[in-house]
Amino acid sequence: MIDSIYVRQLESVIFSINQYSDDIVSSWANKLEQDIQNRKQKTEEIARAFINRNKSVEMLFIADSLTINQLYFKNQQDKQDTLRASLQEIIRENENQIARLQQYMDGGYRKIQPIDIDLPNSSLFIFAFKDSDQNTKVCGIVLKSLGFIKENLGPKIQSVARDEFYFSVFDSETGNEVYSNEVYETVDKNIKHKKILWIMPDYKLGIQLKGETIEDLVQKRTRFNIWIILIIDLILIIAAFFIYRSLKQEMKLAQLKSEFISNVSHEIRTPLAIINMYSETLSMNRIKDESKKKEYYSIINTEANRLSGMVNKILNFSKIDSGKRTYKFIETDINEIVTQIVETYEHHFKRNGFTYNFSPKENLPKVMADGEAITDAIINLIDNAIKYSKDDKQIDISTGSINKNVFVEVKDYGLGIDEKYQKMIFDKFYRITDGDLAHKAKGSGIGLSIVKHIMEAHKGSVKLISKVGKGSTFVLNFPIIKT
Repeated sequence: MIDSIYVRQLESVIFSINQYSDDIVSSWANKLEQDIQNRKQKTEEIARAFINRNKSVEMLFIADSLTINQLYFKNQQDKQDTLRASLQEIIRENENQIARLQQYMDGGYRKIQPIDIDLPNSSLFIFAFKDSDQNTKVCGIVLKSLGFIKENLGPKIQSVARDEFYFSVFDSETGNEVYSNEVYETVDKNIKHKKILWIMPDYKLGIQLKGETIEDLVQKRTRFNIWIILIIDLILIIAAFFIYRSLKQEMKLAQLKSEFISNVSHEIRTPLAIINMYSETLSMNRIKDESKKKEYYSIINTEANRLSGMVNKILNFSKIDSGKRTYKFIETDINEIVTQIVETYEHHFKRNGFTYNFSPKENLPKVMADGEAITDAIINLIDNAIKYSKDDKQIDISTGSINKNVFVEVKDYGLGIDEKYQKMIFDKFYRITDGDLAHKAKGSGIGLSIVKHIMEAHKGSVKLISKVGKGSTFVLNFPIIKT
């Protein structure tokens, strides 16, 4: 579409030049006819004045139909007989065309007809006209082709070209350039659009936009569009990849949520069932032994605390997931928090057959921390250590400082975690689904996610060192307060 519009524009420019050249010759014909009909001068004087007035005119002849009666030259009078014979032969060869020109003239229409002539650098055109007696005669004008192009068409070409176009005239037979409106570098010359000059069919007028041609612009735009398409395709492929990955993650997350609800329901149901069973037994006074009653009350209290812990964990996770959990950071002695936790858990350790070793480092630097949140994180690690231990029921808890950090370390000698799962276990709802860990105990999949979030909120980190069958070590690192 763009190319066709461009071609039509060029053709309209060439058409205007051709129309102008035709108008020049038509004005010559009208002037000659008018002067001859006025009879103010002899035909010879009119012809001589016309030839002298127009530099590009080489000769002029007037004929009655097929016989040349008058022949006028600017030069070459010595070749008059030879030229007369040549022109007479041309008239005879184009008898039919000349007869049509006369018919057109009788009908009130003048046509300018180019005729081939065997003279170098010359062009011949013939037209019919009416003399003073209204007889139809034929006039022929022989032009110096290059002279006409430079003297008569040149100014028009320059006015049309301005700073927008290159114009060149080419010899139709050889293809050589014989005229150009402007000298320009050969590398810039790529004139492809050419049309024959109406009054000089042996020559073609060519036109080209200055700078980039439409072909260049189209090629550049095509290359640009191809690059854009490739970039868009690449973006779409990347987007499709991310959409696929996001969908896959969402599907996985949905599955994990479903498993989470199932696991939590199971964990909540178990202590509720125990509480319900023992409380029902006590309410019906089936137990008479006071020591036995105390044991049942203790079990109910333990399971109630267990249930409370589960609910608190879920509530904490809900606050974290919705971004609503807040922290109150104050100067904190990590040893005090860990000591309090160990003392609270001592009975729990013994009841579950565990031994523990607590090794606090003295004079630990203080850290900015939320004591309640730190307690939640450490308790989560201790609960996991108890849950995933096998025969070797030993838990080591220690504190220390290294590289401008205070750390808390919880170590067990249980099942251990395969290296391929060690990064994923901190994702929310994630649970290992194969191996011993999958069957040892049912977890909610949110404990370690809570630990990770708490440590990130403290600008610290959680680190895992584990080997399958050898146990796991979790290290919580807290930045020391800068003094």
